[in-house]
Amino acid sequence: MTVATLRRAAPVAAALALAAAGCQRDDKPVQAAPLPAHPVDVRSIPIFRSSAAPAPTLDLPTLDGKRFSLDSVKGQVVFVNFWATWCPPCRDEMPSMLALGRDLEARYPGKFKMVAVSADDGWGPVKEFFGAPPYLGSTQGITVALDPSEGKTAVASYFCTARGACPKIMFPESYIVAKDGRIVGFFEGPLDWSSPVARAYIEQLIRS
Repeated sequence: MTVATLRRAAPVAAALALAAAGCQRDDKPVQAAPLPAHPVDVRSIPIFRSSAAPAPTLDLPTLDGKRFSLDSVKGQVVFVNFWATWCPPCRDEMPSMLALGRDLEARYPGKFKMVAVSADDGWGPVKEFFGAPPYLGSTQGITVALDPSEGKTAVASYFCTARGACPKIMFPESYIVAKDGRIVGFFEGPLDWSSPVARAYIEQLIRS
């Protein structure tokens, strides 16, 4: 299957303006904050889409020279982001996404995993991106992986499976895989991941 990749550059609403958020992980588990008294309506985020499809298998090389497999994190809530260094909205949302990943990993050890799958043609631009400020080589809280296939088959499998059809691929997109291995929702486009609604939605899945 030939995959047509387009650079998504649509602006985000002012309420979801992208911000370079950051936090440091404590060595000890952090006490989780109480959830809202009522269920979180993630549908209030315009770019959210629900799904109930089984998550496709992932087995990809990672930035640290290892491999990431979806099977290795069975029973956890997994946040799968597809991005590219040449995509400005992808670059813009990365700081708040990493901050969320660091915090949730610290609050829920062994229960949450965040992985960012690059659609770049090789590791060169990815290493350059994370080697520059504000990251300076640190990707704590997130596993950075690469889809090395010519047709970006890992990327395409999620786009097509979640929708039941295969549209043109656009970046970024983020998929939430529940503990039972299903894609329960995905976000079409960039988001400020410090959004309390998005965070509470993920935390409910982790605690359920």
